[in-house]
Amino acid sequence: MTEQTLLVILCILAAVCLLLLVVLLLRKPAQSAATDLTRLEEGLRRLEEKTDAIGSMSDFNARAMENLSRATENRLNNIQSRLAEDFKYIVDANAHNLERIRRTVDDKLSASLDGKLTESYRQISERLEKMYRSVGEMKGLADNVADIRRVFTNVKLRGTWGETQLDALLGQMLAPNQYRASVKLNPLDNSLVDFAIFLPAKDGETVCLPVDSKFPVEEYQRLVEAGERGDKEAEERARKNLERAVKVQADSIAKKYILPPVTTDFAVMYLPMEALYAEVLKMPGLSDFLQMRRVMVCGPTNFGALLSTLQIGFKTAAIERRSGELRTMLTSFRAEFIKFSELLEKTSKKLQEAQDTIESASKKTHTIGRKLDSFRDPDTPAQLPPDGEDDEGNA
Repeated sequence: MTEQTLLVILCILAAVCLLLLVVLLLRKPAQSAATDLTRLEEGLRRLEEKTDAIGSMSDFNARAMENLSRATENRLNNIQSRLAEDFKYIVDANAHNLERIRRTVDDKLSASLDGKLTESYRQISERLEKMYRSVGEMKGLADNVADIRRVFTNVKLRGTWGETQLDALLGQMLAPNQYRASVKLNPLDNSLVDFAIFLPAKDGETVCLPVDSKFPVEEYQRLVEAGERGDKEAEERARKNLERAVKVQADSIAKKYILPPVTTDFAVMYLPMEALYAEVLKMPGLSDFLQMRRVMVCGPTNFGALLSTLQIGFKTAAIERRSGELRTMLTSFRAEFIKFSELLEKTSKKLQEAQDTIESASKKTHTIGRKLDSFRDPDTPAQLPPDGEDDEGNA
């Protein structure tokens, strides 16, 4: 607290005491004035004591504030001097480092600037050359796209492209003897189906699965362009036209190529684009129509899956055919083995008969020999028969 604040407080206390004194004098009667005066003097004395204490406290606070201010000033001076010295040291160190960095940069720039510029020019030249080659490739790609557009515009070339893609898939998945191109199924009609897959039947014959490629690209292109423009009306109209074209092609395939028992009771319509196949699948009611016409629509992916399934069927039929041949061969072998057993039994009997005949002839030979011995010359010594002959003769 400052001296001015203490003086203000003392003045306020004095004014309050005087005000209380006046009030007491006005309210008290005359006989109690002496007592009040005594109390007042006692109060004034205490007030003076408190005022003296406050004054001494004020002097102490003033001295403390002065000491604190002096110490703070000394510390600030010390800090300022230290900061000045540190700042000077940092400035000198930065100047020295900057000078060293400048000399290093100058040396490196002077040593490698020419090499870097040469390398940069070389890289720029290579990139420009690559860019020129890329531009040439883009031109070639643009020409190829134009050729593809011309292929899709020409109906005959478009059909050839679909047949070529279908031929490639069949060549990858099936053996050459399992399918054939441009097959005439109906002798009364000159129409040729693009491909016919030969499926094995139960009686050993083969049944043709007709596969025909269709590519209604005009309707599909109109549908895509309308979708890109955001024209809902044109998109719906193009979708209806595409659905109508698919139905017309399905009717044509069903009438020309589904001819049981020469063919299967269904045919395959191949669409050479996955996006076109997906768009056809999204059309409501079209799947039911195709099922009624017994026409299966396939894109490149699920047609490959169909060919994989047919491969399993071909393998199963081959296994069944080989099993039948093995069964026939085992039956024939069993009959031959029975004949061989009978022949072996007959041979055994014949051998037994021959052995019995030889034994009978041997007995007769010994008997004749003994009879001849009874007519031999007396001067001729008797010849002993070989070992065992006597026994055999006796037997």
